[in-house]
Amino acid sequence: MRLLFTLQYLGTRYAGWQRQANALAVQQVVEEALGKMFGGPPIHVEGAGRTDSGVHARAQRAHADVPFDIGDRGLILGLNDLLPHDIRITAAEKVADNFHCRFVAKTKSYIYQIWNGSVADVFAFETHAHVAQRLDEKLMHDTAQCLRGKHDFRAFTVISPEVSSTCRTIEAIEVVRDDSVVRIAVSADGFLRYMVRRIAGSLIEIGRGKLEPAALPRALEPTFNEARWTAPAKGLMLWDIAY
Repeated sequence: MRLLFTLQYLGTRYAGWQRQANALAVQQVVEEALGKMFGGPPIHVEGAGRTDSGVHARAQRAHADVPFDIGDRGLILGLNDLLPHDIRITAAEKVADNFHCRFVAKTKSYIYQIWNGSVADVFAFETHAHVAQRLDEKLMHDTAQCLRGKHDFRAFTVISPEVSSTCRTIEAIEVVRDDSVVRIAVSADGFLRYMVRRIAGSLIEIGRGKLEPAALPRALEPTFNEARWTAPAKGLMLWDIAY
């Protein structure tokens, strides 16, 4: 029986979602908990997206094939008893045997959170980047609109991205302020490694007045090498995956 899970996790202690040979990843912890729940070896869990080391998730999606039915409520409560405090299962639902959480996802959304005050807030330390200088969120928002639509985001990822295409379609991008917090929200059909962090890093530099707004559309040009302004991982959160 194939189940689709919705998970939350604080990524501070983990080397990202994907299982690693020499570091603890969220996938490994969830797989081991499922194995204990069903009384056997770890059960493979396939994630809908790979978050990097230190990145958080409000609604990561993942599917797994389990040997028998426990019932959604019992499964969620039992798994959360087995999981550490910084990983939670918030929902589980039965799906078709051929359902693949990554391949059928329509839209993925991330939020990048910035504590924009002269003094960092201790309660936001693990989930927000800190920028002491006042950011111009309206300029950031207006400049970011050039990223909407289908573009080649090669300059916003690693040198060798290991994907067939670096073109992605951003459906929406917004920059809003809520008191001392500036949030960059991005929804797209998919994301490249470091893509959101490099978009956020570029917008932060623009908001600080250290980078001219025209630099952002130039980064989409074929001759541009690399957008080198990469915001810290801890401010990034996988917000939602829609099907």
